[in-house]
Amino acid sequence: MNRFVLTLIVLFATLTMNAQDEILQKYSEMGDMNTTVVTKNMLSRVPLDQFDMPGLSQMIQRIESIMILVSRGDKAGKKLGTKLPKQLSGKGFKTVLNTKQDGRDLTVMQSKKDPSRVVMVMYQKPQAMAVSMQGDFTNLEADLEAITSQK
Repeated sequence: MNRFVLTLIVLFATLTMNAQDEILQKYSEMGDMNTTVVTKNMLSRVPLDQFDMPGLSQMIQRIESIMILVSRGDKAGKKLGTKLPKQLSGKGFKTVLNTKQDGRDLTVMQSKKDPSRVVMVMYQKPQAMAVSMQGDFTNLEADLEAITSQK
């Protein structure tokens, strides 16, 4: 019975997130894509003290939900890594950070209409991952600046 209830909760959360973002819905339905939804309650259980990143726990506290898409195949990875940022731009997202390091492309985008929506796309051929977050990201650019300046 518990497995059934958990399945329903995950299904409901996935449907709710997908209703908010039709672009990611398309990718989550691809055969070579793994999709995971993480709720605020799940995030509260992550032992953040094991990560050596100042300000991480404050950022995590502002996140309401996360949807993670990870490609399993080369074709899905290329589509997610190269096409998703362009599609998001066409849907009113602005690029907040775009960097390439050690063969990895990282793009962080934020919705112009709803700043609580942020998508990060990480692409290292042939694999890609997209993380769609909803939460309090009113100072996203300052948060990213603080994190990148500490490297």
